[in-house]
Amino acid sequence: MSVASDYSSDRGPNSIEDLDALPDEGKGYELVHGWLIPMSPSMRHDHVAERLKDLLQPHVPEGYLVRGPWDVQMPDGSIYKPDVAVLDAAAYHAGLAEDRRALLGSDVLLAAEVQRPGSGSWKVVHGSKVRDYAVAGIPHYWIIDLDEAPALTVYQSGRSLEYSAPRRFVGDEIAELSEPFPIALSPAHIVG
Repeated sequence: MSVASDYSSDRGPNSIEDLDALPDEGKGYELVHGWLIPMSPSMRHDHVAERLKDLLQPHVPEGYLVRGPWDVQMPDGSIYKPDVAVLDAAAYHAGLAEDRRALLGSDVLLAAEVQRPGSGSWKVVHGSKVRDYAVAGIPHYWIIDLDEAPALTVYQSGRSLEYSAPRRFVGDEIAELSEPFPIALSPAHIVG
């Protein structure tokens, strides 16, 4: 099955130039393998993303910044906007000085996505981004699913260009993680 068959034919194929030429109507898009995928955040989604940034900040090592959403360019030219990203501070400041379009995967220590139930982006968050973030060199990828019992899925670099088997935590289950930095949190605590 081709990637294009997963997306609406009226949204692609497109380039970064097409993405940047979209009118500013308050709706964000990601460029996924040439296809424009609309982002559909909600107040709960945004609250959880902000809460995750606040929870991560005290644990992030020196030399890194917590930002989000942030444009990250994949090796194939796709532009993803992780809801939360832990970025290499030197790459961030160099990108600002050079007025780059986006950071690269190698500039990202952790990408995190907040996924709403029934969202049309499920295949992208749980499929394309799992593959693409690994290929781009992002060593850590988290998905927070806002199901009735919220869940946190943690991916970590494994073999070359792939993540190792994910670990999943549900509800009040505590995720005690040593990488990318020591932190202990539960999906229920992230959601608040």
